[in-house]
Order: sequence, then structure tokens, then C-alpha cells
Amino acid sequence: MTDADEKLRWAERLKAQGWGYYRAAYTHGRQLWEHALTAFEQSEALFREVGTNTARAGLVGTLSGRATVLRSSGTPDAIRQALGLYEEEVALLRELGRHDDVPEALVNLALAHRDLMTVEPAETPGLAQAVGVCREALDGAKRTGDEGVQALALSTLADLCLVIAGIDTPDHRERHLKEALAFYGQAEKLWEGRDEDGRALARMGMAEAYIALGRNLEGARDFLAEVHRYYAEYAGAPVKGPVRYQMAQVKELEARLLDAEGKPEEAAQAREEGRQNLDALGFRDD
Repeated sequence: MTDADEKLRWAERLKAQGWGYYRAAYTHGRQLWEHALTAFEQSEALFREVGTNTARAGLVGTLSGRATVLRSSGTPDAIRQALGLYEEEVALLRELGRHDDVPEALVNLALAHRDLMTVEPAETPGLAQAVGVCREALDGAKRTGDEGVQALALSTLADLCLVIAGIDTPDHRERHLKEALAFYGQAEKLWEGRDEDGRALARMGMAEAYIALGRNLEGARDFLAEVHRYYAEYAGAPVKGPVRYQMAQVKELEARLLDAEGKPEEAAQAREEGRQNLDALGFRDD
């Protein structure tokens, strides 16, 4: 085995470790993100050092891994770095002729734009780009018949509709929320029997849209109860056990639902339960 082969082997191993650490952080704690970021950075450095076509191909998954950790940090500068990494991966996939993989990479790019607009409202000029990228991803996934990526693109379009609803004029807010519901509903159907994690996220999104509309609050409550139960008894890979990060998100939505019903004391209790889940994982700095 040559020195280059050994470096490529280690780079692939580090990439796999990075993704493992990233996913485990939602159950075992935020500190694992630091391990994930280090693993992805080391993997990227080795691939770039070798520099062969095989090494360039290996960067796929490493670039998006590092970008995903940076995006998850929630800080504007880190999300901007993530945007650049996602853009590089999209370009790399096209150069390598891996066109079937481009749609999922485009969704990741759209998600980074969504996150940046969430933490930096002044970045709303990126909204049109995010929607365009996401629709391109959806069209591409339809051409390849990849229903999983279609569902991911639809769910991301729904997320963007929620963002738009929060910044557009009141006259258009209801239309955007209804569009979000439609996209989440399509995503849920595609994920059914295929990806229970995706289906749970779509149901959280539908609950959020219903709460914002002030309609079907009982349906929203049922969705949230089902999703909370799913994550409390999580049996997916790579780890099993309560996924406290998503459970905290459910509790925040439950608090909004209780506020909408005029139950501020119960809403405060739900928010406190959510904070406790985040505190246990180290996701809150205040």
C-alpha cells in the first residue's frame, strides 16, 4: 500500500467518524460536534493533500459533513462558511459527472440559506436563491425518480414558506402557511414507509404551520404528541435512546400551541421542559 493509499484510507475513516459523531450529538451532547468538525477537517486536509481524482471524489461527503456541523452551530459566520462548502460540493459533483447526486447537495445548500436567514433576517435577498435552488433539486430528483430527495426538497420548500410567512405582509401570510402545509403533506406521503425521521420532521412542520394559522390545533397537538413519543423511544442509527434535541423542538412548538389556546402557564412549563432537554445536551449557552 502506497503512502497516498494509506492517506485515502484514513481520510475515508475520518469522514465516517465525523458523520457518526455529528448524529450522536443529538442524543449524547453538543461536545461531539467538536469531534465531528475535527474529523471532517482532518479528512478534508488528507483528500486535498493527495489531490488525485480518487481523492477529489472522496471530498464528497466530507465537504458537506463539515458544512453541516458549521451550519448546525447557528452562528452567521459559520453558516456562511457552510454555504461555500456546499457550493464547492455541488460544483465537484457536476465535475465528476455525478449528476444524480446533485439534487440532494442542492437541498443542503438551500437549507444553509434558510438557516442564515433565520439568524440574520437581513440576509433575505438569499431567499429567492434558496427557493430556486430547492426547486431545481426537486426537478432533478423527479427526473432520477429519487423519492427520498423529492421529499427532502419538498420539506425544505415548506420550511422556506414558513420563513417567508414570517417576513411578508399580513395579507400574504396565510397563503404562505397554506403552501407550507401542502409541501409538508407531500413530503410526509413520500417518506411514509421509507424514512420515519423525515416523516416526523414533516409532521412537526405541519404542526407549526397549523399553530401559526390558528387552525386545526387538535391535529397539531396529535402530531406533536406522536413525534415526541417517536423521539423519546428512538430506535434508529447510530444510537438508540431519547433524542433530546428534537424533543426540545417539539416542546417549543407545544408551548406555542398552548399560547395560542390562552394557556400561558402551561406554555411556560412546556418551554422549561424544552430548555431542560437542551441544557442536558449543552446546546444552550445562556
